[in-house]
Amino acid sequence: MIRSNNRNKGYTLIELMVVVGIISLLLGLSINGLNNLIQWNKLNTAAALLSSELKNTQSRAFYEGVYYKIEFYTTFNWPTSPNKYKIFKGSESELYKEIKLEGVELFKTNFTDNRVRFKPSGVPSQGGTVTLKNKKEKVLYVIMTPVTARVRISPDPPENW
Repeated sequence: MIRSNNRNKGYTLIELMVVVGIISLLLGLSINGLNNLIQWNKLNTAAALLSSELKNTQSRAFYEGVYYKIEFYTTFNWPTSPNKYKIFKGSESELYKEIKLEGVELFKTNFTDNRVRFKPSGVPSQGGTVTLKNKKEKVLYVIMTPVTARVRISPDPPENW
């Protein structure tokens, strides 16, 4: 009868628990990082969409020779608001488009009455800033200059904020 002196053919329970613990820790950190990345992406996408809508609305007002208006429904003024903005066309304020933000909070604007109007010449009634927030409290500002309606996105508020 042949006997084997090699008794170390497997892993101990402690070794397995340490490996499972390390894998769990790495997985938890990567999921948290992935969640932060997803939230940041939602915020950037919403800011880019709003910036695009401001530019397109100005262009439509100019090319069609019609008044346009964008109304913002912010959570700062109305905590139970639907978190959206609406675009109206013409002097009768016919609803042109409604955009509801998902995963991002339309927090605040400094536009008078939370609205901006574009004249048929494409000139905005005023310049202003829209503040967007994600669930991780990260903030982006969509800033529109008066007269030219130049739109930019910034992580920092404008100087006159």
